[in-house]
Amino acid sequence: SDYVVVILILVVIIFSDILQGVTFGFFVAIILFVVNYSQLSVIKIETNGSDHASNVDRDLETRELLNKEGRRVLIMVLQGFIFFGTADKLITAIRTRIMESEGSQFDFLVLDFHHVSQLDTSAIVTFSKLAQLSDREGFHILISGADEKSIKQLVKHRFFTFAEQKWERHYKEQLDTAVDWCERRILQDLNLSDEEQNLELSDVLRRIAYEEADVKLLADFFVVEDRAAGEYLFNEGDSGESLYFVGSGTVVVVLKVPSQVERILRKYKAGAILGEMAIYTGENRTASVRIEKDARLFRLDKEKLEDMSRKFPASTAALHTYIVKVLSERLGRANRNLSRYI
Repeated sequence: SDYVVVILILVVIIFSDILQGVTFGFFVAIILFVVNYSQLSVIKIETNGSDHASNVDRDLETRELLNKEGRRVLIMVLQGFIFFGTADKLITAIRTRIMESEGSQFDFLVLDFHHVSQLDTSAIVTFSKLAQLSDREGFHILISGADEKSIKQLVKHRFFTFAEQKWERHYKEQLDTAVDWCERRILQDLNLSDEEQNLELSDVLRRIAYEEADVKLLADFFVVEDRAAGEYLFNEGDSGESLYFVGSGTVVVVLKVPSQVERILRKYKAGAILGEMAIYTGENRTASVRIEKDARLFRLDKEKLEDMSRKFPASTAALHTYIVKVLSERLGRANRNLSRYI
């Protein structure tokens, strides 16, 4: 920023008489590096919750609602070395977003540090100002992906809030986890919290069927399964013979990486559908699925789907239409998110 350049020039003038030769040249080189680096944008990618949703799948209606509310979540993926110069440019950019038109204002700010090489101590003062700004203007702050040293510095300067209050500031290890926190708070604001949601098969099918009579016709082809936490629904490489709707609990898609712990790719909450691709393509499962929290599932086997199609083609068409809408929403969201990285 301009004031940084002025200060550094004044320092050079003051010390120019006492710094000579190589020492002075080295000092000037440092000054020029700081000035030039401070001109770089610390923001690698800027997006919002509509384009970059969390990795938690819910029912289609809830997902579409979160897409509409997604502009309330401002996401900034940061990069490089953050010191007083670049940190000041960051807070200036955030203030600019706050001053924009009402339709662009946000309630949640997510700052991702995965591409940040270091957070200098001098930048902590700026982040303290950011905390004050969040309280004054009214928005939550989520930081993700920061290293342990940076987190300790922020904790030391009381950046984070450790008790529930109107405007909170938290740390999450992954960007997806931070965005999920924002999504859950949005649902709470709308009185649509899905944390303990328990759906019956009829509840799920009413969102799919064209008519109430179709609910009974479709239900007869499903099998209700109660699964305990820790069980595997299926493993990578298994044949894809069934699709599932989640009635309650939490189901996770995991990737088993050699010599590493399982990596969670996606989470499924009540109303979500999983395993649908394999039942259409006939390919084997590309990942394993584990029950994270005791769950009730509604299973539809491939042979049952074929039988349903023969006996009740109109009712089956409603199911196919719903699945296509789910896949279209996922693809559209993925395309919007990808466009931010191109």
